[in-house]
Amino acid sequence: MHVTPGFVVRKIAGETIAIPAGAAARELSGLLALNGSGEFLFGLLQTEQTEDSLVQAMLDTYEIDPDTARVDVVEFLGILRDNGILVEA
Repeated sequence: MHVTPGFVVRKIAGETIAIPAGAAARELSGLLALNGSGEFLFGLLQTEQTEDSLVQAMLDTYEIDPDTARVDVVEFLGILRDNGILVEA
């Protein structure tokens, strides 16, 4: 899985925002505000990932337990799915 190509991530007024550009802007409207871990996961999802690879990356980067990492990843992926931003094989 990976995010739909064509998003630009920018910091605006202290907030990290993913903005659809090009073809993505024609298909998707709105902006996606990202917190620290969301920005991290969104960056990883620029290339093909699995849920397990994202969980492992969270464990390697943040001081959290495996259950918390999995819940955070599943929740973030759900948001991307609900907004049509996630491309799944």
